[in-house]
Amino acid sequence: MKIKTQEDVDSLDIKIQNELGIDLKKYRNPEVVENIMDLLLFPKYILNWTMRPVLISFVIYIIGYFIIDLVHIEYILYAIIGLVLFLITGVLAGLWFLTFKLKSDINAIIQYTLDILKSCVVDISKLSTNNLKENPKDTLQLLMKGITHIITIPVLTDVISKKIPLIGRLINSIIKRILISISNKLRFKSTEDTTVQTGEMTPSQIIEFYTKAVMGASNGLSTVLSISTHIVQLPIKISFGIIFSILMLFIYLIW
Repeated sequence: MKIKTQEDVDSLDIKIQNELGIDLKKYRNPEVVENIMDLLLFPKYILNWTMRPVLISFVIYIIGYFIIDLVHIEYILYAIIGLVLFLITGVLAGLWFLTFKLKSDINAIIQYTLDILKSCVVDISKLSTNNLKENPKDTLQLLMKGITHIITIPVLTDVISKKIPLIGRLINSIIKRILISISNKLRFKSTEDTTVQTGEMTPSQIIEFYTKAVMGASNGLSTVLSISTHIVQLPIKISFGIIFSILMLFIYLIW
């Protein structure tokens, strides 16, 4: 089930309520918001890693007036086109560097998401262990996707918008893509390659089984995070390469 719109999120929410008997929205409470806020470290370094390349680009742009032999209309072209290209290059470079720094924050957020996942399993078992007895892998994947889209992403969107008002939307877009990629790629390995007769387990054994599955996924998080980060970085790197090439060509033509 691909999640692209709010309607898809609502459908996912209803699916989880119908199949597992749990309402994930109840976990989106002030305590969760506070915990996620405590996990976010990047507001401390975001200005350095995003604004520094922009400032460097602007300084190089100013220096260009003194080292490039400009005449007549070339001054106007450089003033307008040059400024735009330099600034876009700086912004893209800043976002590229920022994705590397985001890893520790994203890792902490996903670990917290997995903690919520374990809490959900316990709560579902209290309602009825029958909801956990079949297809453990599919159950965990469904819950992970639901928690990511119904709890983690909406809470992060609100928190980041408040903490980083100027470029919060852009940062939200990057983090959202990373989180969605992770939720799609994260695998609960202890439920794979083995056939487990959960129907023969006691409720406590079922909870233990699911908890081990979540812990197994947590152990492989670093690799999944690296892959997801590279996927998100790719369009930024390509855009940077294109704009930088256009900038170099522009400078060559007016030199």
